[in-house]
Amino acid sequence: MTSRTCWLVAFLLLVAGGVAHAQEETESGSARRARASAAKPSAQNPQAAQDRALLRQLADAQRALGEEMQQLKDRVEALHDDIARQKDEEDGTEQEVKALRDEVKGLYVESSTVREHIDALKDDIGAVNSNVSAFRTYSGFFIAVMILLLAVIFVLTIRR
Repeated sequence: MTSRTCWLVAFLLLVAGGVAHAQEETESGSARRARASAAKPSAQNPQAAQDRALLRQLADAQRALGEEMQQLKDRVEALHDDIARQKDEEDGTEQEVKALRDEVKGLYVESSTVREHIDALKDDIGAVNSNVSAFRTYSGFFIAVMILLLAVIFVLTIRR
């Protein structure tokens, strides 16, 4: 509540208390006034009309303040609801972030495992390449020996 509203409420309560006290005095002294009103009917009626008008204004002001207070309560409740909804959304987002972090950790571990497998395959491929090179060398020697043997057999066949 604003300070202006607080002061207005305090003032109206003070005035309402004063009016209620004046009304009690008016009711207790109504018998005196009834006697006095017979003597002075025109002097009492304007004061009573002013008092009633003031009471009506105070009652209207109290109703308006009551309505304003209810509207403020409704606004505060709406704010509380909004805050709760935002907190729920924040908690949900936090849970999603945690789930995504766990997923990223899992993917990191999985990618590390794949990287290790790739490194192992590179070593295996290197070993196969060295074996193929050795095989080529041995097969080259074997073919050279075979050609040499064929040449020797050819030469021996021709001499005969």
